[in-house]
Amino acid sequence: MSLSTAATLSGWRWRQYGKDEEWQKCAHNNPTTEIFTDLLDAKRISDPFLDQNERLVQWVGETDWEYACDFQYKLDEHHSRQDLVFEGLDTVASVHLNDEHEILQSTNMFHRHRVDVTGQLREGTNTLRIVFRNVLQYGRALEAKHGRYRAFNGDSSRLHVRKAQYHYGWDWGPLLLTCGPYREIRLESYASITSDVFVTAKVSEDLSKATLEVSLEAILDQDVCVNIKVTSPSEKVFHAHTALAATEARGLISLDIPKPELWYPVGHGPQVFYLVDVDIYGRQNASLHSIKKQVGVRRLRLVQQPLVNEPGTSFFFEVNNQPIYISGSNWIPDHSFLTALTPKDYASAVETCLEGNQNMLRIWGGGVYEHDALYEECDRRGVLVWQDFMFACGQYPCYPEFAASVQREAVDQVKRLRQYCSIVLYAGNNEDYAVAEMLKLDWNPDDHSGDWTNTNFPARTLYETHLPAIVADHAPGIPYHPSSPWGGKSTEDRTVGDIHQWNVWHGSQAKYQCWDKLVGRFVSEFGMLGFPAAKSVCRFVTDPKQRYPQSAVLDLHNKADGAERRLALYVMENLRVASMDLDSWIYATQLVQAECLGFAVRSCRRQWKGPGREYCGGHLVWQINDCWPVSSWALVDFYGERKLAYYAMKRDSAALSLGISRSTPELKKLKSPPSVELGPPHDLAPKKYIFDVWAVNLTMQDVHVAIEVRLYDIATGSLREKESLGSQTLASNRTTELLEDLSVDQTTVIHALMLDDKDGRVIARASDWPQPLKHVNLPTSPNVTVSVLDGKVEIRADAPVKGVEVYMASDKRNVSWDDNGVDVFPDDVYTIHAKGLVKGDDVRIRYYGAAF
Repeated sequence: MSLSTAATLSGWRWRQYGKDEEWQKCAHNNPTTEIFTDLLDAKRISDPFLDQNERLVQWVGETDWEYACDFQYKLDEHHSRQDLVFEGLDTVASVHLNDEHEILQSTNMFHRHRVDVTGQLREGTNTLRIVFRNVLQYGRALEAKHGRYRAFNGDSSRLHVRKAQYHYGWDWGPLLLTCGPYREIRLESYASITSDVFVTAKVSEDLSKATLEVSLEAILDQDVCVNIKVTSPSEKVFHAHTALAATEARGLISLDIPKPELWYPVGHGPQVFYLVDVDIYGRQNASLHSIKKQVGVRRLRLVQQPLVNEPGTSFFFEVNNQPIYISGSNWIPDHSFLTALTPKDYASAVETCLEGNQNMLRIWGGGVYEHDALYEECDRRGVLVWQDFMFACGQYPCYPEFAASVQREAVDQVKRLRQYCSIVLYAGNNEDYAVAEMLKLDWNPDDHSGDWTNTNFPARTLYETHLPAIVADHAPGIPYHPSSPWGGKSTEDRTVGDIHQWNVWHGSQAKYQCWDKLVGRFVSEFGMLGFPAAKSVCRFVTDPKQRYPQSAVLDLHNKADGAERRLALYVMENLRVASMDLDSWIYATQLVQAECLGFAVRSCRRQWKGPGREYCGGHLVWQINDCWPVSSWALVDFYGERKLAYYAMKRDSAALSLGISRSTPELKKLKSPPSVELGPPHDLAPKKYIFDVWAVNLTMQDVHVAIEVRLYDIATGSLREKESLGSQTLASNRTTELLEDLSVDQTTVIHALMLDDKDGRVIARASDWPQPLKHVNLPTSPNVTVSVLDGKVEIRADAPVKGVEVYMASDKRNVSWDDNGVDVFPDDVYTIHAKGLVKGDDVRIRYYGAAF
């Protein structure tokens, strides 16, 4: 008797449905595809990512399409059943086999399907045809039937359709309603099979032992024996077995593992895995099916407990009894067309995260439950994952058909994702409770009935009843959070749960110099918009005449609400702008983004003060990536160019770092931003300024370092004061306050150095300039020089210089900088390593206040 077989379908062809036209073969032989990429390959449409072409392709999403492929089937007398397995269809699809049977109708992009086609296959060639109806028409029909609900971003009908919500357009993304077989489809032929295997580990509180529970779901045509073999990372082997009758569909086996070898997040320990082999044997000990699972064993807690001398409760993650401060990002889908991505793209994205000293990605609720390749790489590299369910920025319905579809979606996806040890939280949605507050919907936090379907906030039943039950049933041990943000008296309560801190950019549009007054227990969204790199602009703006900041093309590629005004506000409020040419404006917006996010990160990390004082448990910047070429809050633009803010956050998220904060005594005492942050213009009284210095050690060991603080005259570059704090012991996994309330004036810039106390090597730097920067009396001739060596540049200056950006004069050769946008000071050579750089290369610089 032979094992089961599985064959992935490929070789798709497509055409417009209902038209008398020839089938068009896909340009590739990939197992997944979608209409926009196929139309592009066939040169039937202009690239919607270029110029204003987005406007020219809207008909695509308003059209019905169909796909077909042929596949082979060979009768095997030992295989009594054949299934077609669909990992995902985008979105409203009817599936036909050999044009004789409609075998499936699907209206949820996130459903997985296993369809029994036994007896319906032909020996030899078979044809699968899938009709995809346009979702806009489908959604609007549902909206007409069930009522209109409010949506922020995109057509309101999206709320009724279980499709990636960002496809409807967002404040950083285009309106491109694609469709197609976007996830794998395969034919499985077998007699008996394990359709789902889940291995969960329960680790004792003292970490001395673990229990592995192996649960499986099976489709059987006979009584079988199930053998389990578990191999530890150090190659210790454990065995277990059980028997299942043909009438049984589920089994559960437990194994005790002494002294388990544990999986840790990056920076806290190794990423090691147990290998679990599951084998099914039937009559005469014949092998029927086998499956392998890689399992990371770890103990996980979301810690929400009272704090010392502060109201509310903590919100931080603990893995293997180690509190983990989170420095991470929000992740949106990495492309508007998901099938354009490869496993290599996901690996590169995780590498970008790690190189930026980040340890978490939040899979945002307006995108998709991501490709396995992303989670696999997060597991392998130790990047934690916060996983939203796919609801975002809307007042969602909860009528019976919708609720049933969502419940099945949640089961399908949680069962798929639960194998990944990197996932440490499921959240019910993105900002839907904030929407409820904004719209003043019926939401009584004291009502715990569990059924709110008859209110005007019906989806609360999904978020607080259905979804948590599914997580508890299918992914026990993973915390569930009803929403993001969530906690406390409102979604803006900074003392409980997580917050989205948008009072810089959105909301009150506070000055970013007041970010230290905006920190919450966990800041899961915050951001500042910046332009993409100049070389990226040249790629998507093909007409040189459109390459200026306010052009029609660049305005179309900036979807943010009030973007031009708000961006101009923050730039003009903070920087001298000598020119409005494109390069100058790009640099100005990126510098403001870097300054804002850097101070935000430092402000959050300062509040990680040790046991009982975890006043902020982490920050997740909005956002790390883009899905198309656009001016957005991303740290890395669509073409992979890293903005200055990426490097600022990298420096400030390092395991060892320094922070400086300048304020007035009056402002420092405030717990929230004042209504007029920097004082009214008619206030002529001289101000007294003070500054603090602190150090962060997020390693698991105490560290001995030397600290120096230098004060420079900005205009002349002369050293006014130098203070050596000598050897300092930085306690592990917390912030250490070093100096507090030292006097400083507004003509002085502060430079702090963390040095290895043995060899004097610079470990970390920090600087603080008077604010706003536009008022600073800059040096007239800082004499900035750059030495170009193999693999690095060395930057020197005779006076303090702000935001030095290095770049290649030509794009002919790709160079990868490990730092950029740096502040440079006298007597401190700043080295930036650059992969691919060769001595003598033409490297240019720009910096704040210089003529470009």
